[in-house]
Amino acid sequence: MRTPQRRDISARQDLLGSELRRLFDDYVQEDMPDELMQLAQRLQSAFEQQGVEADGAAAPDGAAPPGTAPARSTEVEEG
Repeated sequence: MRTPQRRDISARQDLLGSELRRLFDDYVQEDMPDELMQLAQRLQSAFEQQGVEADGAAAPDGAAPPGTAPARSTEVEEG
């Protein structure tokens, strides 16, 4: 059995890559099932409501809520 040549390997990789791209493109063009779309909308609403409730509120440990920048200290360190 002969060792595969570099161009043979490259040709196989190109073929595999184009087939994977075609499969992916076909998959993302499919419609999303209604139940999954409803679930996604409910989750989005819950996250948006949680974000509104969390605005300005600190976590129990004093940390900033997830998705927000930590508060900067205005204290000047003496050195």
